[in-house]
Amino acid sequence: MRAWVQVVSPSTSVFLAMEEAAHWFGRRGYEVVRFEFGDIDQGKLDDDLQNSPDEMVLRGGVETVRKALLRAGRPLPPNLDLPSSLQEWFGRRVWNTTLGEIRFAVESPEFEPCHIKPLNHHKLFTGTVVQAFRDLIPTASLPDDVPILAQGYLEFVSEWRVFVLRRQLLHVGRYKGNPLLFPDASVLRSALNSFDEQPIAFGMDWGITSCGKTRLVEVNDGYSLGNYGLRGADYTAIIEARWRELMGLSDRRI
Repeated sequence: MRAWVQVVSPSTSVFLAMEEAAHWFGRRGYEVVRFEFGDIDQGKLDDDLQNSPDEMVLRGGVETVRKALLRAGRPLPPNLDLPSSLQEWFGRRVWNTTLGEIRFAVESPEFEPCHIKPLNHHKLFTGTVVQAFRDLIPTASLPDDVPILAQGYLEFVSEWRVFVLRRQLLHVGRYKGNPLLFPDASVLRSALNSFDEQPIAFGMDWGITSCGKTRLVEVNDGYSLGNYGLRGADYTAIIEARWRELMGLSDRRI
């Protein structure tokens, strides 16, 4: 079994997660093969992706995994973001719009701060809070018709990631804010049970508001999660299970 793990610059935020994956796949007895983003277009992974998919797993960044899926002839998964079945735990207005509509609205005296991110292509720009027109400057090169996921601004004083595999909660790790403000466990359980369209592996990010409410920040697909203290064997199991699901392969239940 081969584990293809992307090589990234040590200066990037995902460097340690990639190295962690390489280490633990190796500990689990996999042949670890390192590759770079451009290797996919050059066909260096084609033999495994197209001819021996059952003998490999891939750990790469979001765009890397999506490119590899296309190379393998597989459909791309939809972005999870804020699934409709979890609306009860949003705690804020969430709507689809466009950059043009946000640019127009921000000039109005009635405009309320909101968080925006690309709806379909997450690499177009980094999600950001918009309070004034200057906050849109990083998107200046993008056309008005770019689809946007917008959310009413909600300030979180503590943020946590919940790791889920096969409908089981494996780990909760803090990634921002006060480490003593833990999410409400009953909320986590209820949301997990209500998430109808959940993939085999994913992460749920939760925030704690200043008044102590536990609200859903977003849901992240399991194929490219960062590691916030999750045990290495479980971390690579999440990566593998979701990759195999995306490739249309049976769950090895490792």
